[in-house]
Amino acid sequence: MTPNDRNSTVEPLGSRIRRLRSEQNLTQDSLAIRAHVDQSGLSKLERLKATKMGPIPLTRIAGILGMSFEELVDGTEYKKQ
Repeated sequence: MTPNDRNSTVEPLGSRIRRLRSEQNLTQDSLAIRAHVDQSGLSKLERLKATKMGPIPLTRIAGILGMSFEELVDGTEYKKQ
């Protein structure tokens, strides 16, 4: 696999959260409330208007989505801040 092939398989974190949330029939608002995160920040992340969210809120989001933080960010562009 070349570096370009690897980059083409990277799913943006916001897109992954949106996809997983939709697969579980969760609204953006319900995920934000349950994970105790700002709904507008979650919206911006999902729409790729924001690219940063810290590990603590992402860990809460991952838990609601039924996975670990590592599983959520693996294969995305996320880098620890």
